[in-house]
Amino acid sequence: MTAARIIIDEIRGFHRFIKFLIFLVVLAVLGSTIRFIFGLGATTNLNDTYPWGLWISFDVVTAVPLAAGAFTIGVVAHVFRIEKLEPLVRPAIVTGFLGYSLVCVGLLLDLGQPHRGIYVLFPWNWNIHSPMFEVSMCVMAYTTVLFLEFLHPVSERFGWHIPLRLLRNLQIPFAILAAMISTLHQSTLGTFFLIAVDKLHALWYSPLLPLQFWLSAIFTGLCIVMLEASLVHRYMGQPDESKLLATLTRIVPWVMGAYIVVKVIPLLAMPQGPLFDRPILTTLFVVEITVGLFLPFWMFLQSRIRTDKSMQLRAASLAIFGLVLNRFNVSMFGMIQPGQQIYVPNILESVVTIGIIAAHILFFVLIARYFPIFEHHPEAVDRSIPDKFHRIETHGKDTKRGAVQGDAAIPGVQGS
Repeated sequence: MTAARIIIDEIRGFHRFIKFLIFLVVLAVLGSTIRFIFGLGATTNLNDTYPWGLWISFDVVTAVPLAAGAFTIGVVAHVFRIEKLEPLVRPAIVTGFLGYSLVCVGLLLDLGQPHRGIYVLFPWNWNIHSPMFEVSMCVMAYTTVLFLEFLHPVSERFGWHIPLRLLRNLQIPFAILAAMISTLHQSTLGTFFLIAVDKLHALWYSPLLPLQFWLSAIFTGLCIVMLEASLVHRYMGQPDESKLLATLTRIVPWVMGAYIVVKVIPLLAMPQGPLFDRPILTTLFVVEITVGLFLPFWMFLQSRIRTDKSMQLRAASLAIFGLVLNRFNVSMFGMIQPGQQIYVPNILESVVTIGIIAAHILFFVLIARYFPIFEHHPEAVDRSIPDKFHRIETHGKDTKRGAVQGDAAIPGVQGS
């Protein structure tokens, strides 16, 4: 049987939802091809007034904090030694790796001359005063770190003994490095908009934008972990991790509280202009801080959320919604000037963005199907480096159970 026939037969066995995701990804690939053939001007609604549109507002400015769960849960589990959260780390790393990989795709789509993107690696082209330079270098560096962390389940899946031992010994250094790099570029995304003091509306412009972006990425990353764990339990037959998520519900309100302080105080103490002069922007701001910030903050403060799985899911979803709306408010809606033509993404931009979202979900499900990402490392494992390269025969009871889960416990993706 040829490889093509094996792949086709495998796809036929997928759930209808997975086939639909594949269809959306194919449409996005076709749309991206059209963009590269005809250029940005002919295939998007971008112009000199709005040079940053949907591909930057969502695929970069929003997607980067949504992929922050990898470094946040990595720091909590490995650096602060809350080892019981270890089962949440691998899914978060996969989510982060996919998120940052697709961020790179979004950046390539939005660059006017993507073939010149590699020039940022050449020292004679560096502009060390540019926040874009810092973000580009950090995104590449962090994507590399996430790739190395993703090699854990790959090494287990293919039985690569020596790489697995090396990677396990580097877990804590990787977690620290990931936190350092993420702190830099998550905050620098907010630095982008400091130059727009005369364009970004005063409801969102603040000298503390970098700190706001960093804090919101931290608590949103933890909420993404909560949302992900809830969904894979509900739709992919994985164990219920609500007891582990209860630990995260104790951490999130502290970070959200700090974010509220650095967001509200500048508005009250040093507003950069009239705040409530435009009804539409006022409505967007009120929805952002009430539905997407204060309401989930209040929910996380309730003791009932420690044991209520539905409440955990709702609170995390609202916080994520608030982050998404905030990023669009800062990068798109708050930039609209009175009397200017409003930017509206065209069909190709929307199809490509939907395809990128579909690709993230699709690749996560496929990785969960073929790689061991949901089980905990065995506690009693030989971490010494052997004197020869050989395959791993067994890891113990937990890994055997995980192998069965990885191959057969995902009802949502196996049958139609």
